Amino acid sequence: MVKKYFLILLFFNSLNQLHSQHINLSEEEVIATLCHTWSLSFASIQGKPIQINIDLKVQFNPDNSYFLLSNPQKIGKWRYNQKGKFIELTTNDRTARITTLNKKEMVFIEMQVDEHQRVTPQKSQFHFIRE
Repeated sequence: MVKKYFLILLFFNSLNQLHSQHINLSEEEVIATLCHTWSLSFASIQGKPIQINIDLKVQFNPDNSYFLLSNPQKIGKWRYNQKGKFIELTTNDRTARITTLNKKEMVFIEMQVDEHQRVTPQKSQFHFIRE
């Protein structure tokens, strides 16, 4: 009986995780939700949380720019892909994708782009909370 309960719990938890990996917001809702200062809460590698002992804060702006508060001169760009239900972040040498966004939390994964412009997600996630 306990095993059945555990399997049912795992099943619903996996459905919840699949659902939370998409952003189902309008452009206006994305701007209103995203354009704030966010602080890194924790990171995970291959699903296992790791603690990061740095004060990492990022500011998103309605003009589709973002920057780390510790380095405001290095400005990146963000773009909402409503069809793909994610937000793409780019700087000169890096690409990331926000896969979860709500008023309390933002999760992004770093992407790897190869020479043929194919995008592959890394095994790490970065969890931010809104200030």
